[in-house]
Amino acid sequence: MQEVERAKIREIKAKIAAMLEERHALENKSPEKTRNKKAASVAEPSQYWSDFCSFFDYMLGLSEDSYAKLRLHTYHLTGDNYQNYYYGDKEKFLATSNLKLLTEGLPSKYILNEPEGGIGFKYEGGRFISRDILRFQQTISTFYRYKVMPEQAEKGQSKRVVVEIGGGYGGLIHHLSKIYQDAVYVLIDLPETSLFAAAYLSLLNPEKKVYVYDKKDFQKNLKSDRFKDFDFVILPNYILDSLTDLRFDLAINQSSFQEMTTKQVVKYLDFLKKTLTGSLYSLNRDHQPRNKELPNLTDLLKERFEILEVMDWKWNRDVDKKERRKSIKLWFKYILRIAATFLGFLPKPGKAQLPYHEYLCTQKKSQNLA
Repeated sequence: MQEVERAKIREIKAKIAAMLEERHALENKSPEKTRNKKAASVAEPSQYWSDFCSFFDYMLGLSEDSYAKLRLHTYHLTGDNYQNYYYGDKEKFLATSNLKLLTEGLPSKYILNEPEGGIGFKYEGGRFISRDILRFQQTISTFYRYKVMPEQAEKGQSKRVVVEIGGGYGGLIHHLSKIYQDAVYVLIDLPETSLFAAAYLSLLNPEKKVYVYDKKDFQKNLKSDRFKDFDFVILPNYILDSLTDLRFDLAINQSSFQEMTTKQVVKYLDFLKKTLTGSLYSLNRDHQPRNKELPNLTDLLKERFEILEVMDWKWNRDVDKKERRKSIKLWFKYILRIAATFLGFLPKPGKAQLPYHEYLCTQKKSQNLA
């Protein structure tokens, strides 16, 4: 690692430490400071994420040089561990990845690979694929097929603004920035996870300008669209109330709402009702089975937005009849199993993972931005 990169990581670590101190100060404000107390309660990690944050708190203590291997630590956020590929079955992974369906008909710029220093399986033709890449590919393929965002802004339009809530280590917006280059990407997340994103985006994009929240200059950069001078803007979730004058062309949440409390999800959705001019893309379960603080995400989305559920592309094109019959047979077996379980012929299964819902959400017709 070069000294300029070490200096950048030192600066990021210092800013993240300052964010944690600032959030801690919010928690300890006197009772009469009700607004700060409320902000702190929503900004605190859910119980689900409090556990995870404690598992990777060592990251602030890592040497700067260790950040050159940052991707080896991102499994804390996505579960995508390098050992899956070291010991895994390369051909089975490709056969079960659905990669062909995800990328069929896409221009080459929309087809993703792990960046240098990433993890995954390497295949012929330059393909470098991980589970995270498949997840990002699903989102970007949907953006292309549903024309969620034009490749270029309209003539005379200023830089577009994309916000991702709970962006993890920044992998998705890194790829988006390569496709939609005339946009600024705002990432709002816990300070603990913002450490990953700030380092990842800075090291992979040395030519781009990354702003990491600093209480000293935040207001100055927020005013007069000055933040559009940056390519990536990384902000802590506890300053959400300071951002209501912004307007976003696109909002993204991928596997993050499902891990929050109801109060936190409502806070974000109400914020987007005020600030979103385009679509909200959500790829989430209704809640994580271990998350007891969120009953049903879909219900919360439907209360506030018009929802289009993205259909499986396989059913929208002329697929091989044998493949379709096989899919119908599997669904038939699944329905029979549910019926048999309900009637008591089969034992109830243990806790199963709920299915993901892929939604494109837009403002309700009666909803006007403030």
